Amino acid sequence: MTPTLFRRLFVPTIDREAKALKPGMLQYTLAEHGQTHRFHLRVDPGGSGLLVSNGTAIAQLSASGVLIAARLLEGRPRDVILKELNNQFEPTSVAQQTADVAAVDQLIHRLITPGDSYPVFNLRDPALLKQDDVRLIPPIEADLELAQPVHMLPIMDHLWSAGLPHITIHVPVAPDVVEIVSLVEHAQWLGLICGVSGRASDLLVGSVISDLATVGVDHISVFYASADPALHDSFFGEGDHAAAEELFRRTEAAELADVAQIPLIRPTVATFAATLERLQELRVPNAAFYAIASPDGSVEDGSLPAAALAEIADDVESAADRAKVRFQWQPPVLRDPAVSLADQVRAGARCSSDLAVRIDSDGSVIPPRGPYRSAGDVVRDSWSSIWQHEVFNSYRARIERPTHCATCPGLAICAADCPKEPAGWSDGVARAGHTE
Repeated sequence: MTPTLFRRLFVPTIDREAKALKPGMLQYTLAEHGQTHRFHLRVDPGGSGLLVSNGTAIAQLSASGVLIAARLLEGRPRDVILKELNNQFEPTSVAQQTADVAAVDQLIHRLITPGDSYPVFNLRDPALLKQDDVRLIPPIEADLELAQPVHMLPIMDHLWSAGLPHITIHVPVAPDVVEIVSLVEHAQWLGLICGVSGRASDLLVGSVISDLATVGVDHISVFYASADPALHDSFFGEGDHAAAEELFRRTEAAELADVAQIPLIRPTVATFAATLERLQELRVPNAAFYAIASPDGSVEDGSLPAAALAEIADDVESAADRAKVRFQWQPPVLRDPAVSLADQVRAGARCSSDLAVRIDSDGSVIPPRGPYRSAGDVVRDSWSSIWQHEVFNSYRARIERPTHCATCPGLAICAADCPKEPAGWSDGVARAGHTE
């Protein structure tokens, strides 16, 4: 593929808006080799957008690329697509337009390859291309705390309307399991990619796993601190380690994507290699890492010192690569001395990635990093006003440029912000009340 074609199709540009496609979310299915693949196409104002395959692989497209992708997924003939391109965009040669359509068709089939694995959206992945003029895209995922349907349903409806195709529902201790299943069912009815996250002890209740599979849950994430049962249970409660391993067996039997959420603190770092080996034995191919760290390297409570994060991340990424684990970095968490380390470990990361936002039960939208500040109400405020709020402007100012440097060996954790800089961590989750 030539650089010119790459730039035109896969980098947002100032193309004229494709009038046939209004901003919003479109859904498609594509049957191939006996399998049905699910696509979400987000059309942003101006016509550029995102193509998500099976909730796993993602590509950022220009306005012309979005139009081509939509028409190919609708099954339109190539000659009809070429005619519409001529009507919507500045004319180019037939040979060039034909090459453009072929390139997007190739992209669609390449995005199918990851299959139905857990969505992994590290910033080093295709969501952000290695071009200096690519700005941080609006979020594609929202992390929601489980609340009563009267609060959750309007939030989910507005997230779909705003073009966020993926949500993860975070489950508290002793949840209402009937509500979880009904909310996932509503998400699937809307068309959202939907996952559930929490302690295994709170999800491994009755027929919840099979019920979630029946209503179409896309992934289930559970905490797995260590291969050492005693160490894991010291943070997540007696018997939770055994529950996690049983849950992984059930999700495999139900052919559900499962994820191990691994907290990185001093005790778990010491057992990390054994933890990955155990996950291999359990056939869990996906992991999410969140570090709990302190700016002061003299901390004694088990959190990681800022100065050591890059070296630890290097060891973690190397071990994950060797174990062939698809991994995702979640923004580091600032150690809060006002609460116990166990509280922060159980609270987890604020967001699933830097392409996610946190939504509280009152609709408040919180960025992945920095102080716990709201940029608006997802139900009452327009998404454009939320995205342009000072809270998100400050967030983007830190992470819109990769922070790889000569000191660190090109780590994935560095793609959004330098892990050694506490100003780029998240804080306030435990103080916001999201603990046991």
